[in-house]
Amino acid sequence: MRFAFLCCALASLVLPAGPASARPASVAVAFDRQTVRPVLAEGLADRATDRQVTAADPVRIASISKLVTALGVMRLVDQGQLDLGRDVSAYLGFPVRNPEFPDRPITLRLLLSHQSSLLDGEDLYIIPLGMTLQQRLADPRVWDRDHAPGSGWFHYTNLNFPVVASVMERVTGERFDVLMSRLVLQPLALDACFNWGAGCSASA
Repeated sequence: MRFAFLCCALASLVLPAGPASARPASVAVAFDRQTVRPVLAEGLADRATDRQVTAADPVRIASISKLVTALGVMRLVDQGQLDLGRDVSAYLGFPVRNPEFPDRPITLRLLLSHQSSLLDGEDLYIIPLGMTLQQRLADPRVWDRDHAPGSGWFHYTNLNFPVVASVMERVTGERFDVLMSRLVLQPLALDACFNWGAGCSASA
């Protein structure tokens, strides 16, 4: 099964108004353990040639990669390399703290469940070249000033996952995309990758 199918099964089926050539492609599939069945394929896979999209076309994915990352974390937990309840500061080598709640540790469990008190406002989850994770987390704008980590407050936050990935890299010494291929993608025979420029098969 190609990993792209999992993403497309969750994709929005609503196309915006406007010329067909300007609309984004939308694909949806139904799947179970044995089969993958296309149920929708609309739009262009290649605007230059007007080629229609199909369910076999590879796609870049977004938030479903968080689920796949969590599988990788749990593989490392099973191997005794990670502890869901441990302060991630101990893994990263620098303090990871909400400045409003400096005594509340941030753990993998809180990051994975979106209870870390990190925020995404103004695309702050993006860490550009030349900026370190430590520098990004030092920006007070990425922290919820009103809700402490682990207080039960849920806030969906993309920035949790660069932190998770960095922890995984620190404990294994492997680059995240290579690590995820070893831990999850290859064992599950998924034709997928986390780095479009390296590690993707020709068909993906």
